[in-house]
Amino acid sequence: MPWKQIGRGILKGLGWLTGGALALVASCYIALLLINLRDQPPSEFALRLEDIYRNRPAVADADNGYIYVMGFSAAPEADPHEMGLQRVAWLRHRAEHPEDQSPSDPLPGEYQSPQLPAFEKIRDACGWGANSCDRALAESDATLPEWLPAEQWRVDRYRTLLARPGWLETLPPDVMMPLPAYAPVLDAQRLLLVKAHSLAGQQDADGVREILERDVHFWRGVLTDSDILISRMIAVAALSRHFSMGNLALRRLPPEMQWAAMPEAWRAPFTADELSWHRCFAGEWLYARSVLSQIATGPAAAEAALHGENYGFLTRLQDLAIEPLFQLQDTTNQSAEMLVRAADALQVPIEQFTEARTSAAEIFSSSAARVGTVANLYNPVGDMLASVASGSYDSYPPRVADVEGARRAAVLATELRSRKVDVANIRAEIEASALRMPYTGAPFVWDSKAQAILFIGLVPGERGQHSFKY
Repeated sequence: MPWKQIGRGILKGLGWLTGGALALVASCYIALLLINLRDQPPSEFALRLEDIYRNRPAVADADNGYIYVMGFSAAPEADPHEMGLQRVAWLRHRAEHPEDQSPSDPLPGEYQSPQLPAFEKIRDACGWGANSCDRALAESDATLPEWLPAEQWRVDRYRTLLARPGWLETLPPDVMMPLPAYAPVLDAQRLLLVKAHSLAGQQDADGVREILERDVHFWRGVLTDSDILISRMIAVAALSRHFSMGNLALRRLPPEMQWAAMPEAWRAPFTADELSWHRCFAGEWLYARSVLSQIATGPAAAEAALHGENYGFLTRLQDLAIEPLFQLQDTTNQSAEMLVRAADALQVPIEQFTEARTSAAEIFSSSAARVGTVANLYNPVGDMLASVASGSYDSYPPRVADVEGARRAAVLATELRSRKVDVANIRAEIEASALRMPYTGAPFVWDSKAQAILFIGLVPGERGQHSFKY
């Protein structure tokens, strides 16, 4: 019958079409395999980052603030330094023996101390709003002797941390390994700054200066020596809070005491080394390379493990298809070039930072140039990963640069108060001051409603607004 013959013809044609499509897919995949036979050697940019990380100044364990922070959240009766040593040794063991999953974290959870309502109020108020912090500190004066002694162990622990003169991090071997718990450290910083405010109320200028000097010196060191983005951003947050709450402590002293009580470290601009991105980007790159090396051995399996999903036959089959299309060294070469060129572009005087930030943003965005092109036939998986990662860096440099503006505004507020400048003349004094906005050279802003000197940085939103009560 004609219809039967037609049906056979259609089925035969579909068979040839399907077979041809499969053959075409197989041919394309084989071509991709041939294009991706070899990875690249380490580039000059990759070697430069390795050299930066390798040549970090050595820090003895007893001097290393990072080790102390690794054990900071241990129970009050524990020794944070000893706990930190155990955790760092555990991280190093896991890095050297990734197949050995038996050792567990020596500090499986943070110590949860009772939450005191009086301190919770200060913690909530003393974030980014200096005005609300001022009110909360003033209201806490009557109750401070009742609740601060209960937190004395935390204040003592934080003072011990501030005495550590160095900072040298041990990079976690993979994304599943813990980073230091910074929240308890920042809470302890607030407590010590509350203590400084209390001492100012007693006109103890030496006590205020000693606290502020130690605090700012430590966090400027962390800013300089941080090896990954998270620790650098913690240093930025700590410094921003330091200048805000430190200004309130100094403001509480009699005007004639304030200038002498201001720490020497406040008077010194942030240096090129403190603002440099080379060391942080070197550590961040090595950490990313460690993560990528796990992906290289099974990208689908790595993603399944990250999300707690089962690693079954289909996942393994997907890995077998993807693995040859991912070149680890080529991928890390791309990110190394991006990070080195961006760090070089950002290494300029603060007055030129706005233009440098634009150049760095262009470097970050151009790292996606290979995606979607013929060149993307080589290492297509790596190109995609490099492109996704590049978009996350642009927001960080302004956060670091803005701390210099906060420092200048805090110094200006202290200087004008120490000279007892009348509020009626404050605008003229600000305009005449040599302390100017870091990026434009313009005078700082006077907020007449809040009676505060205002620095509006490059970070968008509330975090870019630094108010210093006059």
